[in-house]
Amino acid sequence: MNEIIAWYISGTAREAGETQECIRNREKVHLRIEEALGRLGLQTAISEDLEDLRLLLARVHPALLLAELKNAGEWAGWSIVSEFRAQGTFLPVMVIASEGAGEDAVAVFEAGGNEYIKQPLHTGEFRCRVMNLLWLTGRRRGLESLLKVDGLLLDSSRRLVSRDGIELMLTPKEFDLLYYLALHQGEICPRDEILRQVWGYHFPADTNVVDVYIRHIRMKVDKGHRNKLIHTVRGTGYIMRAPEGGPTG
Repeated sequence: MNEIIAWYISGTAREAGETQECIRNREKVHLRIEEALGRLGLQTAISEDLEDLRLLLARVHPALLLAELKNAGEWAGWSIVSEFRAQGTFLPVMVIASEGAGEDAVAVFEAGGNEYIKQPLHTGEFRCRVMNLLWLTGRRRGLESLLKVDGLLLDSSRRLVSRDGIELMLTPKEFDLLYYLALHQGEICPRDEILRQVWGYHFPADTNVVDVYIRHIRMKVDKGHRNKLIHTVRGTGYIMRAPEGGPTG
């Protein structure tokens, strides 16, 4: 059974005084959000009323509360979140803000929020942030399919990769190679063993295909990051290693 996301949408179109064009644009955004959550195997239960939200949280025990808000730091629903958490179940909250600056994000986190993102949404970034939040808070079932090395997150069940919340686009073989290195993080992976495990070469092969693919995934995974994850072991192969003190799992 798919996990449930409680989705609170503050205000109706009439209350907000929106034009028909604004309403259509908002509906398009909502469709993109639903599609992004669907790709993660998540279903949504929508509420536009605070009392209905209280009943919804008690009924479905969602994996995440997605709150689409204006003036997010002053939202009356924070008291409901506190009540629910006081019952012993931690509920992660992700806020989608229609407007605001850094001060608004601070207000959200101080009120009890766990993630903050502003409109307009980048669908890939949104999906990665949701996935990362569920992983970090332990609310995602099937965690055995997830690997985390520092800010790198790999989901083998959906073949998704992100680093620091930004989705990375890898070819199928690049994903296989990166996942193999992550699965053996901290271990030296010889080239011939990589060829056997990733390419299925069960005989000596005179090829530099591993080196070529390593260059490709380094450009996507490590370029622009101070902490490099993929390291060369001269004369042997490669190793994926998180910075000292960095999270692994």
